[in-house]
Amino acid sequence: MSKKPKRGVPAIDMTAMVDVAFLLLTFFILTTTSFREESKIEVDTPSSVSSLTPPEKGLLTISVGSEGQVFVGLTDIGTRQQMIERFEGEMRDRDPNFSLSPEGKAYFATLQEFGVPHEDLRKWLALDSEERSKFEHTGISPRVTDSTTMTGNDLKDWIRWGRMSDQRMRFAIKGDSKTEIPAIEDVISSLQDWDVNSFSLITALEEGPSEASIEN
Repeated sequence: MSKKPKRGVPAIDMTAMVDVAFLLLTFFILTTTSFREESKIEVDTPSSVSSLTPPEKGLLTISVGSEGQVFVGLTDIGTRQQMIERFEGEMRDRDPNFSLSPEGKAYFATLQEFGVPHEDLRKWLALDSEERSKFEHTGISPRVTDSTTMTGNDLKDWIRWGRMSDQRMRFAIKGDSKTEIPAIEDVISSLQDWDVNSFSLITALEEGPSEASIEN
């Protein structure tokens, strides 16, 4: 009489499944638009009675501080990744030795807002995490600073790269209640130079702390 083979308890190796789970978790953490970091600039927006709200995706926000300093904020990680690649590519066209570290570009993609001029951006992204957090964001120039070459308007470059990275990009201006009018005019002029004539003005609701936007 033949003997039946003994059946053992099957063993399942969970190592691969755990690795996949952590990769998926990391992916969702990095790609979610609900992630927010501490703002790089404090802006006390003027109040309004509008109840419209800015879109949560596909938005480039230009924040203007009380002293006219300009910061750029982006809602989407994918757009930030494309824009920093475009920045590196155009800087390399001017200087073949120009490059940004993969770690620096990955860090840039996580930022909600920044205010570092072109000339300091490579130095900033090359720092370690602790030094980056202490780096002073002096603001992005919204006007031509070199009258000879007609260059220096860093804001116009970010607007252009934003439109190239996302054809449906929406734009908003978030100005401090104490911002001088010429500073806002410089920002609007930079937008209009790239045919951006429709944008939102982010304000604070008079009856509550939430923000609203109105179309220009």
